Amino acid sequence: MLKRTPYSNMADINVTSLVDVMMVLLIIFMLTAPFLQAGIEVKLPRAKSTVIKETEAVVISITKDGKIFVNDARIEKAQLASTLSTLKSAGEELVFVRADKDALHGTVMAVIGEVKASGIDDVGMITEMESDRRRR
Repeated sequence: MLKRTPYSNMADINVTSLVDVMMVLLIIFMLTAPFLQAGIEVKLPRAKSTVIKETEAVVISITKDGKIFVNDARIEKAQLASTLSTLKSAGEELVFVRADKDALHGTVMAVIGEVKASGIDDVGMITEMESDRRRR
């Protein structure tokens, strides 16, 4: 057995402070994660709708100035048909459309028409749920 002298090195590492810091960081990330919203900034219209189950699907976003995004990647309107054909050949069967409430109706309908023309028949619209409170 080794005898310790007052001048010998300690080989122990105190990890208590490290664990404390990690726990605080974990709590911060757990609290802030629900508030982070990724994606394209659009103001969704309100409608009486039901909550859909989270599924893996293609999301097409349309901004109020007519810009089109497929899964957060900006594309031109002329490229939409080829992009959708590629997605269809990759096995995609479900598309959700997130259109800004101020987007032109013609643009939204043209996008839905392109989706249908590509052979994807399952198309859904993403809206905000209407609150139960009535405005007076």
